[in-house]
Amino acid sequence: MKTLTSKVGVADEKDLILRTLHDYLQGRPVKDIERLRRAFHPDAYIRTIIDGQLVRWALPQYLDLVAQATIQECQPELLSYTWDGDTGSAHVQLTFATFRFIDRFNLIKLDGQWLIVDKVSYRQEL
Repeated sequence: MKTLTSKVGVADEKDLILRTLHDYLQGRPVKDIERLRRAFHPDAYIRTIIDGQLVRWALPQYLDLVAQATIQECQPELLSYTWDGDTGSAHVQLTFATFRFIDRFNLIKLDGQWLIVDKVSYRQEL
């Protein structure tokens, strides 16, 4: 049985994945909430460690936190991505003046669009 993904060429698949990742990488530094929302599945979760404790936000909570953040100069960077069929993963970082977010995403493809369903993030002080 062929899936929708197997009918799409590799170059087309890369373009679709990169569109989603760029929505995140370009939307997060400028707090473009709608662009960020477009990159995530509505049921996505964001996880990180704060003061030694696992913290988890549903997408609406995370977008509220981003909306409240101060806009700072940022260097977004796509480090890697891969996919198999309708699932994939990516590794990105956002470098600010005094810290860097290192993010790992799990992605799924639904209705021809790649979406982030899970984000695990690490904040590294510089």
